This record gives sequence, C-alpha cells and structure tokens, in this order.
Amino acid sequence: MTFFEGELDITKKIKMIEKLKSSLLSQVADLYSSMADDDNSKEESYLDILSDILILTYLLSNKLGTSNEALDIRVLNKLKIAMLGSKDHYTDWDRELGELSRHLLKSRNL
Repeated sequence: MTFFEGELDITKKIKMIEKLKSSLLSQVADLYSSMADDDNSKEESYLDILSDILILTYLLSNKLGTSNEALDIRVLNKLKIAMLGSKDHYTDWDRELGELSRHLLKSRNL
C-alpha cells in the first residue's frame, strides 16, 4: 500500500465516523421529537428509533476500533457498578438495572 492509499483509507474512515456521529445525533433528535408528539403509535416509533441508536452505537464503536464484545462487557461492568453504588437496593431503578444486566448476559452469552 502506498502512502497515498493509506491517506485515502484514513480519510474514508474519518468520513464514515463523521457520518455515523451525525446519524446518531439525528436519531437522538428524532427520539426527542417523538417524545414531544401526541402520536398514539409512540411505542413503535420508540422501538424504531432506539434500535437505530443501538445499531449506530455498535457501528461507531467498531469504526473507533472497539469490538462489539468489548462494548457489551463495558456496559455490563457499568451496570454492576451502578447497582453496587446504589444506596437502596430495592428501588425500581435497581430492579431495571438488574433486568438489563441479566438480559445482556443471556442474549450475549457473556
């Protein structure tokens, strides 16, 4: 690979990262807009937008040199830290964190 080809690859990678960042921000804005609307089909809209956000997050993570598994493990570690740091282990928040942690462990075979 020549120097020029290497620079072209770097430029393409940067361009893709910028596109993913822009798409991620657009999806977050769409989520805010959807939450403000008085639409009756919100659940379907939320699922579409949130799934897009997750997909974009994984793609961006990969472009930044992180594996999907590493991202999953980091999320699980953050969930554990949040549950351990909680003063009251019987709150709805702790229950939700625990459910999410179990879901990730089960679905990702970690």
